[in-house]
Order: sequence, then C-alpha cells, then structure tokens
Amino acid sequence: MKHPIILKRRTLAIAAAALAAILLAGCAGPAGGGGTTGERAADAAGAAEQRSGVEGESGQTAGAESAVGQAAGATGAGMKPSGRTALTGEPIRIGAIYALSGSNAAIGTNILRGIDFAAEDINAAGGVDGRPIEIIRGDTQGDEEVARAVAKRLITEEQVHAIVGCHQSTLTEIVAEVCEEYHIPMITAISTVDSISTHHNEYFFRLCPMNSLYLENMFMYMKEQAEQTGKEVKTIAVFADNSMIGQEAIRCARIYAPQYGMEIVKEIQYGQGAADLTDEILELKAAGADAVLAESYVSDASLLMRTMYEQNYRPPILIAKANGFADPSFIPATRGMSEGVTSVVEWNPDMTKGQEINRRFKEIFGVDMNGHSAESYTAVWTFKTAFEQAGTEDGETVKDVLTKIDIRESFPDGPEIILPYDRIKFEDHVFDGVRHYHNNIYASVAIAQIQDGEYKTVWPFEYSNQRIEYPAGYGNR
Repeated sequence: MKHPIILKRRTLAIAAAALAAILLAGCAGPAGGGGTTGERAADAAGAAEQRSGVEGESGQTAGAESAVGQAAGATGAGMKPSGRTALTGEPIRIGAIYALSGSNAAIGTNILRGIDFAAEDINAAGGVDGRPIEIIRGDTQGDEEVARAVAKRLITEEQVHAIVGCHQSTLTEIVAEVCEEYHIPMITAISTVDSISTHHNEYFFRLCPMNSLYLENMFMYMKEQAEQTGKEVKTIAVFADNSMIGQEAIRCARIYAPQYGMEIVKEIQYGQGAADLTDEILELKAAGADAVLAESYVSDASLLMRTMYEQNYRPPILIAKANGFADPSFIPATRGMSEGVTSVVEWNPDMTKGQEINRRFKEIFGVDMNGHSAESYTAVWTFKTAFEQAGTEDGETVKDVLTKIDIRESFPDGPEIILPYDRIKFEDHVFDGVRHYHNNIYASVAIAQIQDGEYKTVWPFEYSNQRIEYPAGYGNR
C-alpha cells in the first residue's frame, strides 16, 4: 500500500536591537510576552549590551544586525520585498509550545529558532497587513499535564490567536484538544504520529508528513540504494523507544517490510531516556540484520551511537527517522562514531531550496537550519498567509481559511517554500483503512547521510549529486 500522500559588533548590536524591537514589535519576546513596544525596545537594547551582541541559547532574540538589515529592506533573495516596514495596531500573537527544558530542550530550542526567524522576517517585511507577529513561548518540560496547562494559559491569559507545537506527538495531541475547546487554530510543524490526525479536530492542521510516509520513504531508500551500492537489504531490525512515535515506527515497519521484500528479524523497544543500552545493542548485534531502522530522541540517539561504538557493532546501514538524529547537537556529540549514518531529513543545507534564507539564519544562530527549524519557519509563514487571507484574528475564520488554503511554490509577498515540496494544502485522506484530517498531503522528505561530519543528501537520486557511502564507516577505531 503506497502512502497517499549569530552577531558581530557590540555597538551595532545595541543600536540594532532597539530599532529591531520597535520595528518588530516584540517578535520572539520572552514567555509571557507582555510589555509595550517601547518597553521591548529598551529591554532589547539592554539585553544586547549585556550579551555584547551574542545571541543566547534560548533563541529569544533573532539577531539585531540581521533585523536592521531586513528592516531597511534587505529581505534577501528568498523573499519578495513588500515595501512595507511600519507596523501598527495590536500584534498577532502566536503561541509556541515546545520542551524548552529537560532532556528534549535542545530540540525545542532549535525549533524556536525557526519560529523566531520567521517572525522577524515577516515583521521586517510589514507584518500581517501592517500588524506585527508576536511569539509567546510555552515550555512543556516534556510533560503532558504541563503541556495542557501551558496551552490553556497561553490561550486564556496571554490571549494568543494561534498555536504552533509541539514536537512530542503525545503532547501535540493534548494541546490540540485544548485548541479545539477554545477554537484556536493550531499547526504542528513537527509531530508525525499518524493517529493525531484521526480525531477530526476542526482546528488542528499538520504541515509535516505523517509518520507512515517517513517510514515508507525509508523503505524506498533501502530498496533503491542497491542501484548504487549493489547490496540488497533483505533483513532489518527496528530500534525504537516506547513513545507513541516509537510504537508507530514499529507498526509501520510491519506494514512496509513485506511490501518491499524485507524481513524484520528483530524489534527492540526501550524506555525513552534510558541510562544504558548495552543489552539492546548486543541483541541488535546478534540479529545481524542488513539494516537497522532507528527512531529516538536526541539523548537516546547519542547514547545509541556511543554504545554501538563500545560494543563494536557496525551495521552496514543505520537509517533513522530524523528526530534526535537530525538535531544540530547529534553530530558534534557523536563525532567519530556516526559517520555513514543515514536519516530522513525534512530539509538539508545542500538542497537547492532556501539557500539565502539559511545563509541569514546561520549568520544569526551559528548553525545551519535543519528540518525542524525549516518546518517551524514554514509553519509561521503559513499562519501569516492564513491571517491575511482571513482579514481577522478570529479563530473560526482563520480555521476556515486553513481548510481551503493552497500555497504553491512561494508565499504571497514572501519566500519560496523551502522544504522539499512545492505545495501546502491541508486535506482529508485515508491510510491503512483509517481517515485522517487536515494533513498537508503534498509534504515529502529526503534521505541524507553523514559524510565528513555533516549530513549530505543522497536520496532521492534526482535531488542529489552525492553518492551513498556503503557500508557505513561510523569512525576509525
């Protein structure tokens, strides 16, 4: 069954932060998001002086030097200059709900970079019909009840008009319920578990592909890589945590393995946040599969690679469903142990799309965009488009617009769609006998391999000039 579907000079940073805060009207403000535009300007200038122009790990500013350049009209090759800079009226408040503390904080912080950057770009180009976008943060701490409470606080106290979040699908499902109750439109840019789109929540929309599509693309890669390597994959092992997304990875693997002529010889499900994976790695080693399909958050993904190194386990192919393996902290944490690992990528710096946007992003944050930050950037632009087409911040009206929105190639008066597809349209569809609602049916992914310490796109072959390295080397012993 085929799936249907950073900153350089102190003096410049001080002046720039004040100007950017005035022009951006609080874009990427602290959690709670209060304060007038003038207060934010003073706060931003003081904060920039304290930081001497270096952006903090929280991602709460989006780069004063870049902001000034954009506010002066330097919108970059990836955007269409709008000629508008003055922002008036009350801000459009978008809640951003992610784990910003705890074991998954690195992922949440990275996602917020994309969100902050999008809001800065939008505000520098004139906002939403002249109204600024303001980002209000909410820290789930990776906890279900905290996520529910944060969503309610952002809606009832902070008066957000929309929400983007979360990256943990279990929490996304909970926040979606809260948004449904209060009639607040929500877009998840990251959460892939299939089941979260089966509840017919009218106010919930998924930008990213479903988990099952990720998994099928992984099987397609394992099948087609033989065209280059000459090595067929006949047996696979599945390594996943006990979260919703891990369970679904196993379920989908069971669906696709026989369709692609492969046999699952080992399934390992471990406790998320494990302190030790030695026993699990020894089981994988004993199974001797041609390929290992892995699904882990970043701390577990790093532990997996360290334990594989310790146990001298080197499967010819290790293919991951993005997640922790795609986090910017993964390669530095596993250098010398992860060479040759492949992963699904929602976006990659060597892709032809989004090059100018990524250049500006890297100047500010010191790292390239990855799939998560590119997707969250795209989600904020999607909301910007929906608010403008709705002509109001009313939740029901914006929801109705999202159900009909059809964005092709680029956003109106904005950048191209930087992800590896050219259309955003939310529709209902059926997969494996189950109806899903409001998924972006045109979303798709690519496969990249760690070569010379960075991810390089290797599949689909028509989007890559890079050859697959087989077998994976992992690192010199």
